[in-house]
Amino acid sequence: MADLLRLASRARSELLQASPWAWPYEAALISAEALPQHGSDELRAIYAARREATLRRLGSGGAAWNAWAANMTSLRRKAGDDPALARLWQLLAGVELVDETFDGEFDVAGFHFPGAARFAGSAFGSDAWFTDARFSGPVDFRDATFGRDAFFERARFAAGADFGGVHFKRSAEFRELSCAGTLGFVEAEFSGSVWFRSSFFEGPVRFRGARFGWEAGLGDCRYRGPADFAEVDFADNAGFENAIFEQSATFADTRFCQAAWFSGVQFRGEAVFDRTRFLGRRHFDGIAVSVPQTPVATQAAVLERLRAAFSG
Repeated sequence: MADLLRLASRARSELLQASPWAWPYEAALISAEALPQHGSDELRAIYAARREATLRRLGSGGAAWNAWAANMTSLRRKAGDDPALARLWQLLAGVELVDETFDGEFDVAGFHFPGAARFAGSAFGSDAWFTDARFSGPVDFRDATFGRDAFFERARFAAGADFGGVHFKRSAEFRELSCAGTLGFVEAEFSGSVWFRSSFFEGPVRFRGARFGWEAGLGDCRYRGPADFAEVDFADNAGFENAIFEQSATFADTRFCQAAWFSGVQFRGEAVFDRTRFLGRRHFDGIAVSVPQTPVATQAAVLERLRAAFSG
């Protein structure tokens, strides 16, 4: 027992050494029981100090940031299953830049975020670069605004990402993205073109109620989990060609105002197009539909009729 206590004490000390801004709050951080409750003055002071440290670290560049991230990742392994140490690590490794305003270019291309990352409600006034960024914890961009171009090519989300209600005022690039958890764009607004081509979605994808003002490229993607595109409005061309939907794909009450490309799509689960409106050209040539022969045989028949109707 004494050895375990010494190891825990050493791990806490190493965590605080990696986050020197936290030393003034050592007494409140040394155990899970001593951590202040949400909303307390002490916790607000801790969050404020963490915010300032995060901004300073961002300003130091990618090499310094990733050295810190690598150290924090190593310390997470040392913390093991100790709940108090795990909670301390989560607080020290987390990035919380909520309701911030970034007027200049925001560049974290290639950065590794070892813990949770929250940018909810923040406004990015210039180009935002998240190219090749790695997020090991959950990510929250809810209700953020991107005033200019947003770049997320080859970004890696290990624990999901929530972009619900986000407004992309110009183009958004998500090519070759991968997400191991739930990826949410519920009621997001894309005022410029958006491209997700060649992306890999391990978990559920939720675009319900999203608005696409310009071209949307969602083809050549693999959707391992359920894909929800219900009640989406595509004002310009929408491309899903050669995508693979391994589970359900829902386009109920969705509106395609221009060309809709589904050529070569594989629907390996249930495909739902109830009340879908195609106001422009539609392309369903070469699609593959495979629905298990169970009570959903009726749905399979519907899909066969859909394929025949849209093949021309």
